[in-house]
Amino acid sequence: MDLSFYGRFSSADHQRETSIEDQRRIVERWAAARGHTIVSEFTDYGTSGASFKVLKGLRRAVEAAGERPAPFAALVVDQLSRLSRDIGDTDVLVKRLKFYGIRIIAVQDGIDTADENTKISVTVKSLVNEIFLDDLRKTTKRGMDGQFLKGFSTGGRTYGYRSEPVFDPAGHLDPRGHPIPIGYRLTIEEIEAAVVREIFRLFGDGVCEKTIAKTLNRKYPSHTWWPNTICMMLRNTRYYGLFTFNKREWLKSPLTGRRVYRLRPADQWEVQNLEALRIIDDLTWEKVQTRIRTRQHLFANRRTRTNHLLSGLLICPRCGGRYSIISRSYYGCRNHFESNACANDIRIRLEALESMILSALAQQLLSFGSGLRVATAQRRQEPNISDTRVAAERRCTALRRQADVIMSIVKSGRMTGRALEEALASYQQIWNQVEAAERETHAAPRRVDGPVEIRYDKAVVQLFTAEFREALRADVRLGREFLVEILDHVQIEAGPRYAPACPICKTQFAKVNPQHFGRHGLTLRQVYQEFPGLGFSKKARLAIHTKLSGIARSSVAA
Repeated sequence: MDLSFYGRFSSADHQRETSIEDQRRIVERWAAARGHTIVSEFTDYGTSGASFKVLKGLRRAVEAAGERPAPFAALVVDQLSRLSRDIGDTDVLVKRLKFYGIRIIAVQDGIDTADENTKISVTVKSLVNEIFLDDLRKTTKRGMDGQFLKGFSTGGRTYGYRSEPVFDPAGHLDPRGHPIPIGYRLTIEEIEAAVVREIFRLFGDGVCEKTIAKTLNRKYPSHTWWPNTICMMLRNTRYYGLFTFNKREWLKSPLTGRRVYRLRPADQWEVQNLEALRIIDDLTWEKVQTRIRTRQHLFANRRTRTNHLLSGLLICPRCGGRYSIISRSYYGCRNHFESNACANDIRIRLEALESMILSALAQQLLSFGSGLRVATAQRRQEPNISDTRVAAERRCTALRRQADVIMSIVKSGRMTGRALEEALASYQQIWNQVEAAERETHAAPRRVDGPVEIRYDKAVVQLFTAEFREALRADVRLGREFLVEILDHVQIEAGPRYAPACPICKTQFAKVNPQHFGRHGLTLRQVYQEFPGLGFSKKARLAIHTKLSGIARSSVAA
């Protein structure tokens, strides 16, 4: 039998990278003893098993299992906990691979999902794995709490400080003869602390975060500074000597599987005032915080976010960053104008860029719709689900809810002994009914219509493209939604500077002059829309990458 090996190690479980090698060795011995062959391997290094969504290697294994013909007959792991420590994820994973006809074999747990009697074993083992993760989280937090109260570091890296090991005063040694650290104590890194003091001084003198970031990037090119970094540092109470613990609670998002934090109530915070670790004096701290509060008050009622048609779609090819609005009406590379982290200093007038890109898209849409006398496309309608199928799906939903209720009671720990066994038996019976209902769902008749021909009338397409730019600008929100659907991104490559000239009278000037075009009866907005090349501070080339089927990539020179 062809097998696929999956291995995972997590630093949270105090495992090492060689743990995967150990898992592979156990699985290989088990497979060799039974005459099986391992044909593929998937791994996740240094990743917690708290969520399936962040396990890239396991997701690739599941995708491979869905191929036809299947490249392997079973996914083999050392222990079931290597797949996931979330009972819900494990349950879904087992059902999904079972649907593909793929077995899951946990060697050391003695579990093989090909055996119908292992359902309770999988559920109980998954529950134990999840409880282990909860206990590990509580134990870790308890240990960090003790370290904080002793004045030791609880992890993380704060600019301006370094951690030094504090060794056991009794002189105990580890098996290799090295001193055993009982914790790590923070000390001030004087070179970095000088930079921190400079940041606070500049901001207190009225310099904004963008200017500070540019200044630091020029003075200290070995480190890249960003305005957001400066903003967070100015609010960090550690520089004031005030250290807090238990301020945040990290939770796993059920939507993305990633960890997000929530602030705990202030009465749960643990606070220590460590004068020896203070970098910023009282006067400077109060000056900075006063300016922050004043600025928040002044801008509290202003709109802090603008919405433009091309926001998020423009990319700088030099640094890979985004073009954004850098002044009232100009686009520019955000990394250059905010922190000098990129050398691309081109400035592009908003109206000119919109006019150029929307005109190119309108032409592409026109060629797509009227390339032939009558353009056609084919698609299949969504299947119409019969009443029997709908009833089976509703029954599945109701049964799953019952199973969730039982499992929530089991996980609460209120049931023991015979009551627990009966609850797990009921859980298995309900899932047997769910599988039967799912078979009814797949077996229910469905009507699939044949190909449907969609015809594009040439006159309608021409009318749509003629009003394309005005229609998108009429409602920016809807216009952006449409552009996101058909545009992947636009790359803007800057060239050399050039002296612009009036396209009407050929007069050259250093920059676009509104008085000059006023004599021609044009406003600046009209100039940039009709002659978009004037809206670029340098020569540039736009590469428009579309997503709409049938529209090829195009390049526009400015």
